[in-house]
Amino acid sequence: MVERLAARLGISQMRLLLGGWALAAVLLVVGLLLVLSNSTIVGAVVFMLGVITSMTVAVNLLRLRAAEHATRQPE
Repeated sequence: MVERLAARLGISQMRLLLGGWALAAVLLVVGLLLVLSNSTIVGAVVFMLGVITSMTVAVNLLRLRAAEHATRQPE
């Protein structure tokens, strides 16, 4: 899925994943700020979206690295 989205956007998979991680960081910070400013339900939802995004990016990054490692030829 990451491959197709990166191809459609015309960027590398790594750049797409780094952009996803930046989005996750923003969601986490905004969610935390909302929770601390007494918008508890909305803040919790935004924070959880950040957690889900961060974990999805981490899993896809590990898959990308494993694929790169598998295609390398031994020296």
